[in-house]
Amino acid sequence: MVNYTAEVLHSAASLFLREPFAVTLLSSSEREDDFRAAATVEAGGARYVLKLAANAFTTARRIEGWKTLIGAAQSMGVYMPALIPSLAGRTAETTEIDGHAFVVWEEEFAPHTLVQTEDELETDAYREKDAARPKSPDGCPAWQTELIDFNAKLAAARLPGGWGVSGYVRLTAFDGEETDEVEECVKKLEESLTDRYPALLDRWRTIRGRWEENRDALAALYPRLPTSVFQADWNDTNVLLTDDGHFAGLIDCNIAGEDTALNMALTIGSCGFNAGEGNLSPEEHAKKVLRRFGAQMPWNEDEIEAAPLLWRYITALYWGEANAMRRAESEEAASQVLDGIDERLAAMPDFRDAMTR
Repeated sequence: MVNYTAEVLHSAASLFLREPFAVTLLSSSEREDDFRAAATVEAGGARYVLKLAANAFTTARRIEGWKTLIGAAQSMGVYMPALIPSLAGRTAETTEIDGHAFVVWEEEFAPHTLVQTEDELETDAYREKDAARPKSPDGCPAWQTELIDFNAKLAAARLPGGWGVSGYVRLTAFDGEETDEVEECVKKLEESLTDRYPALLDRWRTIRGRWEENRDALAALYPRLPTSVFQADWNDTNVLLTDDGHFAGLIDCNIAGEDTALNMALTIGSCGFNAGEGNLSPEEHAKKVLRRFGAQMPWNEDEIEAAPLLWRYITALYWGEANAMRRAESEEAASQVLDGIDERLAAMPDFRDAMTR
């Protein structure tokens, strides 16, 4: 465990602010080689958030790149915390804590309310509060639709990247990783089968062959798809709302970066913003997202052709399937996981109408 002592936090904050100031640890997390902490800083009647990260993907270069996204958001009337330059005039600094090299940066303290705080996770009080918020015609919270529209505007802006890819990037490894997350899930599922249910391996190899055919067809189109820069981490604890429950802005750029507009739209459609809630199936939710993106920019023919291939790539086999195979307590249960993958690989949804109207 990293010990974020008062002395450590004070030393990190002093890279950005001259005394006097007060620093209080807000949160910390530790997963394998990913160490993060956040602290509130009070100085001169203002509040800031000091952040520290030691991992393969949080770098000074990436943090400098976030300014592109933050500036674009602000120009669209969407709040994202401004980065506070260090006393040396840099966006980020470095420090060592308990033998780990940390990148350190400081942000404004967000003035809005979060959709959900960490303390509200899985509580009845939160569910009651969320139910009272304004809804879109399809039954989803209005803030979700408004957040989709913000991402659509980012897609249309074609913001320049080059400083890092998003955490949801496809067919490209995220910083510090060997493959994208989909390929990682395929690998994990195969390891579970090999270790526990080898009798299913022949069937799995057939399914994997079909999965690879779809991946290769997608890969042939993917380099031609337009990109932009996105925040790419829309969980409820990162979304800010106005007092009357509408979308106000976002915090946390940890996995922000360059991505294809199509991937961002379909990822939101498949697993973002509580897809499937209200009265929409995941596929219908994806069509809704595609239409709302299309209202901000025209989808081109490469994107229309790639859409069903990408949908299969991100929905046929992901963390849900990899984890379900790991937890399967019988060969029958493992076979049912393969049934689901097989079924989704066979599906070829028609997104053309949603992308051309």
